[in-house]
Amino acid sequence: MFRSLCGNLLRWNGDSTTHFYFLQIKSISHIPKYTIQEPSSTVDYLVNSCGLSPESALRAAQQIDIKTATKPDSVLELFRNYGFTNTHIAKLITKHPSLLLADPNKTLKPKLEFFRNNGISDPILAKILCADPVILRRSLENQIIPSFNYLKSLLHTNDNIGFALGRASWILHNFPKQNTTILRNHGVPELIISKIIMTYPRTLCVKPDKFSETVMKTIEMGFDPSSLKFAYGLCTLSGMKKGTWEAKLAVYMSFGWSEDEILSMFRKQPTCMASSEKKISTALDFFMNELKWTQADISKYPTSLFLSLEKRTVPRCSVIEILLSKGLMKKGNMGKALKVTENEFLKNYVVKYQEDLPQLLEIYQRRLLHAVILKEVFRS
Repeated sequence: MFRSLCGNLLRWNGDSTTHFYFLQIKSISHIPKYTIQEPSSTVDYLVNSCGLSPESALRAAQQIDIKTATKPDSVLELFRNYGFTNTHIAKLITKHPSLLLADPNKTLKPKLEFFRNNGISDPILAKILCADPVILRRSLENQIIPSFNYLKSLLHTNDNIGFALGRASWILHNFPKQNTTILRNHGVPELIISKIIMTYPRTLCVKPDKFSETVMKTIEMGFDPSSLKFAYGLCTLSGMKKGTWEAKLAVYMSFGWSEDEILSMFRKQPTCMASSEKKISTALDFFMNELKWTQADISKYPTSLFLSLEKRTVPRCSVIEILLSKGLMKKGNMGKALKVTENEFLKNYVVKYQEDLPQLLEIYQRRLLHAVILKEVFRS
């Protein structure tokens, strides 16, 4: 069966490859007329000095005209002095070709130096600017410095700012100040606000009226605005359409859950509504139909519901079933066994019984290997 599956996968890949090449040929025939031209000095420079692909170079050459390499060479040298790799430079110039024509000493260096002097490491800075090169076109005095200082008033340390910008660079020049005011007005502490900015910045990236509505909804569901769970609940609800929420409620209800039970678990572990409907259904089916867990069991250990079935839950359950059958473990402790780290699980549920049940380690390792094989088969 395994060989048959691999054969089918190879044949499928072959068909896909053929289809892919057909699409490539078809797309080439539809290249806009302006790209069908003799290579220019600008295109040559973008390819040979900046590492752009010929296609990207042709597109970029529509935006800039490099007559001499003096200034572009200085720009590239400056970026390399700040730790930008060839990959970084290619990404940066692909997104914003006009940077090559900027004054390296007057326009670019003061901004790069500002970030470096304020604790943003070169690798993080390269990541931020590759994601959002428009920052380098902003005014240092009028935009970058005031925005950086405002972020520091919220996040307090340069390390926190670097972490936040690495996740969402747009907050440096388009920060939704009204939304932080809304949070304060509802009694959300500064610590929770900074947590949202650092870990879930997209939550704030909505219009104030919509954001205020989501904050109120989160509070009405029973979340305490002064708690960290409020941040998780708000971030889960933010951006989730009403129809999506109702569809996920329907999945839980199809397994016998009441709305009150669902909301109670949501308050305890907001991520229980963050997964897709399919993943929720698959997890509930395994835990409630295979393991015979009740709603109370799941609510006690809600994180267990969304651990990887293949890589964690199923392999560990192969050991747990044996321990249960031997009376060495109680069913009520299954959630804890699934939750602990890998080293803790091996120590407390495998090695501990190695003398009496030497087969446990082999069974567990076989299940883990099976999960790896399946993952590789479906990846190829």
